[in-house]
Amino acid sequence: MKTALIMVCAALLFFSAPAVAQNFVEPEILKQWLESRRPVILIDLQPAAAFRQRHIRGSVMTNAYSVETAEQKKRLDSALPRIKSSDRAVVIIHAPGKMGRIGGGNAYDYFVSRGVAESRIFILNGGIDNFPYENLTEKSGT
Repeated sequence: MKTALIMVCAALLFFSAPAVAQNFVEPEILKQWLESRRPVILIDLQPAAAFRQRHIRGSVMTNAYSVETAEQKKRLDSALPRIKSSDRAVVIIHAPGKMGRIGGGNAYDYFVSRGVAESRIFILNGGIDNFPYENLTEKSGT
C-alpha cells in the first residue's frame, strides 16, 4: 500500500510539473540572429514601465511578467496568431530577478500548451538584463 501511494504521488509530480527541458539562447547568439536578420519573434514579458525604459528593438510588449495568473497568460494570447502563422523562432525575453526568470519558464510552458513546437521556443538566457548590446535596444515613449 505504501509503495502504491509513493508511485501515485511520484506520477502526479511528474505529470503536473512544468517543463524542465527548456531551450535557452545566449545573448551573443541572439545578437547574431538579429544582425543577420534571421526572422524571429521577440516576446517581452517585462512590466510596461520597464519595457518603455529598455527593450530589444522589434519586441512584442506583453506585460505578462511572471505569467502566473490567468490575466497574465491571456496577455500572451495576443501573440499567438503571429507565432502560429509562421515558422519563426520565438524568443522569450524575461524581466530581471527571480520572478522574471520564473516568467520565462512559465511563458515557455504556456506556449507549448497552446501548440507551439518546443523546438521553436527559446528563452533569452539571463533575460533583458543580460543583453548588453545597446545598439539593438531602444526606449519607447512614456
